[in-house]
Amino acid sequence: MKCSTTTASPLYPKIRFAFTDHPITVWAGAILLRLYFELIGLRAGLRTTLAPLAKRSNNQIPAPDVLLAWFYGLALGAERFAHFTRYRRDPLLPQLLGLPRFPSPDTLRRFFLAFTYARLTTVSETLMRQSLARMPRFLLGHTLDLDSTVFCRYGTQEGSQIGYNPQKRGRPSHHPLIAFLSEARRLLWATLRAGRAGTANGCVELLTQALTLLPPGHRVAVVRADAGFFVTAFLTFLEHRELPYIIMARLTLPLRRVVLHRLPETAWRRVSKGMDVAECLATLPCWQGKPRRFVCVRQELRERPHAAGRRLIDCPGYTYQVMLTSLPYAAELVCRMYAGRADSENRIKELKEDLSLDTFCLQSFDATDAAFRMGCVAYNLLAGFRETVLPRCWFERRLRAVRDFVFLVGADLIPQGRRLQIRFAVPREERREFLDRLRTLSAGLPIAAQLEWTLTDEEASHEASSETKPSHFSPVAPLAVVAQPPP
Repeated sequence: MKCSTTTASPLYPKIRFAFTDHPITVWAGAILLRLYFELIGLRAGLRTTLAPLAKRSNNQIPAPDVLLAWFYGLALGAERFAHFTRYRRDPLLPQLLGLPRFPSPDTLRRFFLAFTYARLTTVSETLMRQSLARMPRFLLGHTLDLDSTVFCRYGTQEGSQIGYNPQKRGRPSHHPLIAFLSEARRLLWATLRAGRAGTANGCVELLTQALTLLPPGHRVAVVRADAGFFVTAFLTFLEHRELPYIIMARLTLPLRRVVLHRLPETAWRRVSKGMDVAECLATLPCWQGKPRRFVCVRQELRERPHAAGRRLIDCPGYTYQVMLTSLPYAAELVCRMYAGRADSENRIKELKEDLSLDTFCLQSFDATDAAFRMGCVAYNLLAGFRETVLPRCWFERRLRAVRDFVFLVGADLIPQGRRLQIRFAVPREERREFLDRLRTLSAGLPIAAQLEWTLTDEEASHEASSETKPSHFSPVAPLAVVAQPPP
């Protein structure tokens, strides 16, 4: 009798390939984000705020679910509208996130195209207030940083104009204006502008609107801005509102004369190796005789060859920086306070590189602005998630780290009678922490009545034995969540 033989694959000699009917996802960790949204009541707030955008189609996806899908897609790494198709094709992700189904890229585009400027302002203000409601307070107040950036465009969209573009000169762009809260790592307000807009264009209107969004009990202690905001109208506004400020000054010809001729050598004092500071009260021709305080920093190139600042022909060997301030503190402290503004560049990197807000663009300017502002709301929600759910050490980490180490979790779904069991492929040493996060977020929520968080007996015995002999590769069942049908 002849026996049949099986030829092993030369590439995978010990692996057998097959298909499965079980829904599987790689983004199971996003259930933590869903529970956080339930904790802060985001869906109920969206239902009220987006009532004017309600749809009447029989096959509709409700507007709150569309915007929730937008938040989830940005958190999971979508960089184009077309990338939302990958979540739409995921069979398990909508069930984990409590969505009937993921909207298509065209549904998202039509959603943002429905915004007018007036409706966008109302919706974005309401959602921004909700995203800032749980922000921690600071005894001395918040430091507000104003900054602008460039979103490069590759078409003829509305507002896409040739303006300041340091990376790709001559390329059309949009020029957003953003206000950050430094200590809280939140975005207070933002708006999209045409590419030809100057840095300070609309800064008074933006700051006026931003101050109305601060939750009760919060206040701004100081405003910081770079030389692009060194304009008289902005300074007058800050002084009228009694907002302390530190603004980098442009070294125009009148100001250079102040630095070179009104500051004698005895006015400079050494604060560190190769670095001197001085201060003076002076006025400029456009200020109508009103004096303001200048803090000057001089760095010696021989000691600091990579020092920031501007070189003056009249004084070779040094770089100069001049700051205008209304604070009564010592010049050295003012310099250190302004140096912290450099962290706003990291916040802009998170908006552009981690959430990819510079790549979502539509033909309508208001629609593009709507996608950008809703992305800013998502940024604040993710910051709150990071503070509420994750350990303190995660506060300093980028949002992409949250995506890679928290949301990127494999899971499958197995029907068990009238129950659905979702098994998370969490590493054994991280399961207890993951389970604690799930229980903490869902405690007291209506969703808790439909979920059971379980560890198998096999794993419980392993955890008891792992205190004496740790093992990372024992084949035990993964952490499971059992979803019961609603009563």
